[in-house]
Amino acid sequence: MAVRPPTRASRAKCVLALVATLCPVLNAETEPTSALSLQETIQAVYQEHQDAVVRVKVATEERDENGEPKVSLLVLSGFFISEAGQVLTSHLPPNETTRVWIEQKGISYLADVVGTDARTNVALLQVISLPESFDYIALDDSKETDPIGSFAFAITSPLDFNPTPKFGLVAGFESHFAEVEFPLTYTRLSIAIGPAEGGSPTFDARNELIGIVMATLPEVNSSYIIPTKALARIVTQLAEIKRVRYGVLPIQFEEKADAYNIAKRVLVKSIVPGSPAERGGLQAKDEIVSLDGAPIATLNDLRDHIFFKDPGSFLLFKVKRDDKELDFAILLEPDEDHIQKPSAPQAEDK
Repeated sequence: MAVRPPTRASRAKCVLALVATLCPVLNAETEPTSALSLQETIQAVYQEHQDAVVRVKVATEERDENGEPKVSLLVLSGFFISEAGQVLTSHLPPNETTRVWIEQKGISYLADVVGTDARTNVALLQVISLPESFDYIALDDSKETDPIGSFAFAITSPLDFNPTPKFGLVAGFESHFAEVEFPLTYTRLSIAIGPAEGGSPTFDARNELIGIVMATLPEVNSSYIIPTKALARIVTQLAEIKRVRYGVLPIQFEEKADAYNIAKRVLVKSIVPGSPAERGGLQAKDEIVSLDGAPIATLNDLRDHIFFKDPGSFLLFKVKRDDKELDFAILLEPDEDHIQKPSAPQAEDK
């Protein structure tokens, strides 16, 4: 008997039957991410945290070409992180800042810069005279990053508008962009950030803080955030010593495909000649297997581990060289030890 290809009508009946069979399963699995559910999630995040989001204004006095004083105004977003009135926002150079204040519900409140960090573009403020009522968003130092494709929500304070919700997805994780190396792995979101929206808080579908907006990528309508776990470490140091301490290694690393081109590996690219790392026996082309026992598969892994390590302590490297595994202990030098001190003034010839 000849087998006939199914007609268009018979194919349609089969599809309808299949859909009818799967509908209960699909509805059960996709209910949390339905349009109505997503809308309700966005509304819930916004309603709970809108009163924690503020506008930050920074006045800077400069001199024009004629030497006359001129005041410029920088506008940012920010958010309360404690009931004591601490606010997080973008980096504010203290020596260029004349006056700082926040605005909440149309009312201004003076603030001081507690500490600031240019590398991560984060500043911690202390509001001097607090609003009668405000909410705050606590930082969870155990918060892990959500996987790519997860929902992400931002509440920004654009220009002179009221706090505004935005929606996107977790789009990637990078510890560098082009030739720029980051001190840790940033989370990339498919949320476009415009003027005055730097310093905004971002949340996941569980209504938990996932980070602070610290950079925009207008070419791809995206932005970078510092994950909450790293942000908590930054804030602790800004509050205690007014800056963030970084560790320095006399080593450059690179990420390459393995011999079979199916996975990545992290290699030592170069070592500062005469450094303790070189004298200790570490060599270029050594493959990093682990740091302090934690597996290292990517540059993201390596940079995150170094970021969370206390400067002045030793990093235990396990490397692979010619099919042998070797162990090295390398000092993570405090960055302040590498700050160049001004040279002593030279005596003038008489």
